[in-house]
Amino acid sequence: MVFEKLEKRIIISGTIEAVTPLHIGSGRSEIEVGEVDLPVLTTPDGQPYIPGSSLKGRVRAEAERIARQNGAEVCKPPDVKEMCGSKKQSTDEFCICCRIFGSAGNISLASKVKFRDSYPLEKVETLLERTGIAIDREKGTVAKGALYTIQAVPAGTKFSLEIVAENMSGEELKLLKAALKSVQDSALGGSSTRGFGKVKFVIESVRERTAGYYLGKENEKIMAGAELQRWLDMI
Repeated sequence: MVFEKLEKRIIISGTIEAVTPLHIGSGRSEIEVGEVDLPVLTTPDGQPYIPGSSLKGRVRAEAERIARQNGAEVCKPPDVKEMCGSKKQSTDEFCICCRIFGSAGNISLASKVKFRDSYPLEKVETLLERTGIAIDREKGTVAKGALYTIQAVPAGTKFSLEIVAENMSGEELKLLKAALKSVQDSALGGSSTRGFGKVKFVIESVRERTAGYYLGKENEKIMAGAELQRWLDMI
C-alpha cells in the first residue's frame, strides 16, 4: 500500500505572493446590515489566511486539466460517484490525480500531498473593499439588489507556503509541479474575472527526508539556489 512504508518525504517551502488583490471567501451565509457581502476568511485575530484545502483544490483542478490534455484518463470529482474510489476495483487502477490527491468512495485513498494553511508573513493592517454590480444573465441588465461589496487582501501581501509530499513517483511529482505553475497563470480564490487572484509561488527550499533521517542515520537533502531551480524546471 501507498503509506505502509515511508520511502521519501519532500517538504516544499516558500511564499505565496498576491500579485493582484486576493479574495479567499469565508462562505458566510448570513450577512448583517452594514457588513461586507463577501468577506475574506480570517483567523480569530482578524488576519486573512489561505486554507490548505483551498490551495489543494485549485492545484488539483489544474492537475486534472493538464492530465486530461496529456491524454490521461481522469475521474470527475467532487461527485464521489464519479471518482476512482467508486468506479475502480483497486487503487492500482486509480487515475494519476486520485493517486496524488486522494479519493473517496467504496475504496478510500489518502492524499500523498498535504498543503499547510498559509498565513501572512507580516500583519495585514487593512483589507480592500470593492463594490460590484450583479447582472441578470437572462435579461442582460442590472439585477435587482445588484450592488454588493467584496473584500480582498491587498496586492503585495505575502503568505507562508509549505507543501509536504510523500512516496510520490517521478510522474506524479512532475504533474504536481506543473499544476503549481498553472495556478500562477490562472487564479486562486474568487472574483478572478474581475482581476482578483493572480498569485506567485516562490519556492525557497526543498527538503528530502527518508525514514533513515528520522532514525538519525541519514542527513536530509536540502535543495536551494541553482540546484533547486534545476529541480523545479525538471518537468
